[in-house]
Amino acid sequence: MKKWLLAVLMLLSGFANAAIVQGKDYTLMNPAQPVANPKRVEVIEFFSYTCIHCYHLDEGMTAWAERKPADVDFKRVQIIWQQPMEGLARFFAAMNAMHLAARLNHPAFVAVMDQHVNLGDEATLANWLKSQKGVNVASFMQVYKSFAVNAEVARAAQMTRSYNIQGTPTIIVAGKYVLQPAEPARLLEVLNEVVAKARKEIH
Repeated sequence: MKKWLLAVLMLLSGFANAAIVQGKDYTLMNPAQPVANPKRVEVIEFFSYTCIHCYHLDEGMTAWAERKPADVDFKRVQIIWQQPMEGLARFFAAMNAMHLAARLNHPAFVAVMDQHVNLGDEATLANWLKSQKGVNVASFMQVYKSFAVNAEVARAAQMTRSYNIQGTPTIIVAGKYVLQPAEPARLLEVLNEVVAKARKEIH
């Protein structure tokens, strides 16, 4: 092999190994949090419908989730920093329980961020749902007030505290790698790299 080609390959290899840097692209949680299944790679996105950066990331993150590797478990958590945010967490939990995320998640971002609709308010939410095709509003609001959704809201509040979430979006991989803020395209690149790193540690 020619020396110049070997040098190029070594250089490219060096770049590949330096694709992500601790302290720049991600930090370590202290303490690390337990994962649901230690044999799989867990990815959690803490977000809020009131966060403009989450809004900008949403479509890219949704596309990533749809094509994520088979060994990755992905979960989104609507953060709860204070009582008024519980309404948004309740909406998110009810939406997921009724398998309506594909239909309602991005429109909810648009409603909150572009149209300034307060989906954290029960009456406002019910009125907004009437404008969403294919949604049984009465059934949705019944689930919204259910014991199961109450439990999910309590869990979201607990996770917000346990993971010490200070800003959104915050993406955490394997209960210990915290991705640092970046533009959506770069954030998803780093996510793929950190997922690969976490996978190697499992196997």
